[in-house]
Amino acid sequence: MYLSNYPDKDDYVAMYPPSYQKDEVITTIEPDPFKKLPGLRFSYGFQFDLIRKQIGTGSKILDYGCGNGHFIANAIHHGFHCDGAEFNKEYINRLKAGIPEATFYSVDELLTGDIAADYDVIRLSNVLEHITEPAIVLNKLKKNLKPGGIILIEGPVEENFSLATAFRKTYFRVRRLLKPVKTVSSPPYHIFFSNRKNQRNFFSQMDFTETHFSISEDPWPFPASFRQAKGVKEKITALIAKLSMLFSRLFNKNWGNIFIYTGTK
Repeated sequence: MYLSNYPDKDDYVAMYPPSYQKDEVITTIEPDPFKKLPGLRFSYGFQFDLIRKQIGTGSKILDYGCGNGHFIANAIHHGFHCDGAEFNKEYINRLKAGIPEATFYSVDELLTGDIAADYDVIRLSNVLEHITEPAIVLNKLKKNLKPGGIILIEGPVEENFSLATAFRKTYFRVRRLLKPVKTVSSPPYHIFFSNRKNQRNFFSQMDFTETHFSISEDPWPFPASFRQAKGVKEKITALIAKLSMLFSRLFNKNWGNIFIYTGTK
């Protein structure tokens, strides 16, 4: 499932100003890298272990769509060399000042071929679903990947089955029947909605050799805990999320709403 019409360049500038990252660069080192942070699909520790297992310690990583730089700061702390690329050029200057030991590029510099840098790992975390031409972007990024290097991608699979997803779909269908002219104020940040099968097929068609693929389930977009839930409605959705995660773990490992993938070119 995909958005039509696609956003154009002016839309992207409006959608992703520096304030999208809350105007800050975050360099806090997490005491427990295996703790999954809010908004993160899989913990830093899980990702570091995947990289060490496939490439080794001290790997050179490019974090494409690096956001506030938090992954980069933690990767450097754990012995990796890590650089970043971001969309907003004003925000890139803040990243350079906040993490001077890393090199930062604009996405245009990488995609137009102006940068000749080789990496052991190119990471895209919560990025693929935001871009209108994911196949073109990955093909261009492959040129910056060393032979035997890996692409590491994590993100949502919003069309994949889970009990929570089924509940949300039913809720919005009913709401649309009751309020057919209701508008949505949030920008359409996610361009594509995928499931386990077509997300995996996409990587295969990109001529990557799969080295890891797994599905998991996150409370997102429901509250992560009852403590964070405000009011009766949110507490009900938090309960639905917890039950859905339990059912996915017990009955089908392919149920869930998030994925992580690694592959070699």
